[in-house]
Amino acid sequence: MRKIMREIAVYGKGGIGKSTLSANLSAALALAGRKVLQIGCDPKHDSTRLLTHGREMPTVLDYMRVTNPLDYRLEEVLAHGFSGVGCVEAGGPNPGVGCAGRGIISTFEFLDRFRLKERYDTVVYDVLGDVVCGGFAVPIRKEYADTIFIVTSGEFMALYAANNILRGVRNYDNEEKRIAGILYNRRNIEGEDDRVARFAGAVGLSVCAVIPRSDSFTRAERGKMTVMEQGSDKAIMSIFSGLAQALISGCALHEAKPLTDNELEAIVLGSISSTGGPLSGPDSLPASVTEEPSAAGPPPEIGLTDPNRYLSKNILRSEPLHGCAFNGAMSVGAQISDAVILAHSPKSCTHIMYQTISSAGRRTLFERGALLPVSLAPNLESTDMGEAEMIFGGMEKLEEKILELKARQPRAIVVVSACPAGIIGDDIGRTRRFSEPGLPVVTLKTDGNLAGDYLQGMLMAYTSLARQVIRKDVPTLPDTVNIVFEKFIVTNTNDNFQTIGSLLSRLGVRVNCRFLCETTFDSLETFCTAQLNLLAYKDYTGKLLEDFFTREYGSVFLDRAFPVGFAETEDWLRDVAAFFGRPAAAEGIIEEHKELYAREVEALKADLAGKRLMIITYNHELDWILKTALDVGIDIVKIGVFNFSQDEGFRTRLDAAFNVVENYDRGERDQDIAAYKPDILLTNYASSLADEPFVADTIPMCPDVGFHSGLVLARRWARLLKLNLKGEWRQDELLFRQYYAG
Repeated sequence: MRKIMREIAVYGKGGIGKSTLSANLSAALALAGRKVLQIGCDPKHDSTRLLTHGREMPTVLDYMRVTNPLDYRLEEVLAHGFSGVGCVEAGGPNPGVGCAGRGIISTFEFLDRFRLKERYDTVVYDVLGDVVCGGFAVPIRKEYADTIFIVTSGEFMALYAANNILRGVRNYDNEEKRIAGILYNRRNIEGEDDRVARFAGAVGLSVCAVIPRSDSFTRAERGKMTVMEQGSDKAIMSIFSGLAQALISGCALHEAKPLTDNELEAIVLGSISSTGGPLSGPDSLPASVTEEPSAAGPPPEIGLTDPNRYLSKNILRSEPLHGCAFNGAMSVGAQISDAVILAHSPKSCTHIMYQTISSAGRRTLFERGALLPVSLAPNLESTDMGEAEMIFGGMEKLEEKILELKARQPRAIVVVSACPAGIIGDDIGRTRRFSEPGLPVVTLKTDGNLAGDYLQGMLMAYTSLARQVIRKDVPTLPDTVNIVFEKFIVTNTNDNFQTIGSLLSRLGVRVNCRFLCETTFDSLETFCTAQLNLLAYKDYTGKLLEDFFTREYGSVFLDRAFPVGFAETEDWLRDVAAFFGRPAAAEGIIEEHKELYAREVEALKADLAGKRLMIITYNHELDWILKTALDVGIDIVKIGVFNFSQDEGFRTRLDAAFNVVENYDRGERDQDIAAYKPDILLTNYASSLADEPFVADTIPMCPDVGFHSGLVLARRWARLLKLNLKGEWRQDELLFRQYYAG
């Protein structure tokens, strides 16, 4: 992998000449033998036009706006200009709409996915510098630019902008040294040299190059090229060539020492003298190498190293949002019972999230009297972002909150970002520096719905938590499994876990980590100790997680999901027993349940044989109920399967021909019921069209696991048919309609 020699950010006031200087500097570096990439970070998207002879090229943001993520191609936004310089333009929103700074963040995330910078020796960022907001400050973060130039003239507002840029760098670096110096672009106004000299001396920077005001730039621009390419003005060419050589040789770097507003006005306007000396040209850059480029920052947080992997259906198919990524990530993080989940969000976002997570616990408590501590009382905190944070940034408040939480000594702190944090460019990854032994700070950069829908947030949380927490250096423990992808919002999840746990216990196998459902930070950290991983659901999301753990951790998975129904449980148990070398134990369990299943099926035939069943559902796997229905003699007349955000594709292993309609239109329900006249209508919801069927029942989205899943519903149908709700009670229904209709 090529080591990047320099990443250079060129900042300055709008209209000061940054793009012209950046393009000529890139050209000079390329002519000196460097492989150069220039990224234009100004919404005007004109940074690279002199390098590409004015060629029109799509900006990254325009391209992302109209292109499905599956179809992203780097070559669509990457051009090659003079001397092979790579050219990319970030672009921006329409004036007065959106946040251009956020656009810079999205552009950099796009380019990082394709590892574009690894192809080059030198990267030049041309950045608008009037206001160093969170988005436009991205290039001066440590994981990007290691060398920063500030372009200015002698005009007061240009120097004011230069001082603001120093303030922005200071906020990121404190006393670290990354400022190479000033590029002085002359305007030929009175007293200009003296003002620039006083400013440079006051802030402790060298003037690295003095660019004269020359018609050579105008002539070159008319030809849509750089002065370096035109080749007519040797004096100006030597300035950029000397600057390029000094960069290649190594240049001294300085810390940012901005002035206060009063100091700036007094020094620049001449009421205070400074230690600034006479201006000098490019030869003033020392040729010795004083520092290596800064180390890269923390690894990418959301885990999409391949843009076509681990994406929700919403993103893949451009469907409407099903919830937001912030909610999905928060729901996953809350499953770590001994961690504090810190929402970097307004209070309202956290409140809504608390209600969402706790709804399953409250429902279970109300319906069953069962207490689910994690979902009933999730350990959530909020930074309570307000208007001040939206304008000035929320990192200070976030860091203060982390220090407050650390005093409580939780096992870990998980920081999740909502929309406002992403829009203003807060870099929550910086908070990882607050980690300490025994109390790590983990970050989930979801930025609300900017990253996608609820499922995308879950996927980002799963992969990011794994990458930041799971240790690969732990020893494997015998007779140990992990359980992956239990659905924590489902009311029967803990009952299913008890059923699976009981079967595993009879095989002599223990559960290490439930990824991620009511688990602990330590069990997540030691995920790799398990010999085998058991997938709870082998739907769209489950398959993605299996792929993720197989690729990144070499994890071994049983090729079956949690079993629902007799045949599925029989096969699942035999496979687990075979893996751990205990087949006899499995056969003993299976024989116990075979006898019970056969007795119950025979008993149910008297009430259910010959009855007509119609199913309308979001479930894509139905063998557990279809097999039992066939065993008791039920005629399955139609299956309508709805489009579902978290799964796709009806699947069956049964040797039977079913009348199945996928992507079922609920508007056809009335006519289908009239046509097929089912005795039993099975749906995922309480049906309001239950006038015709004798029995209308609900099918759980996540059925009970185990041998007798189908029998649970079949027993209920038999009882309901015996009650004859449409027969003996028909007179009551007619009276009700007669006297209370309307």
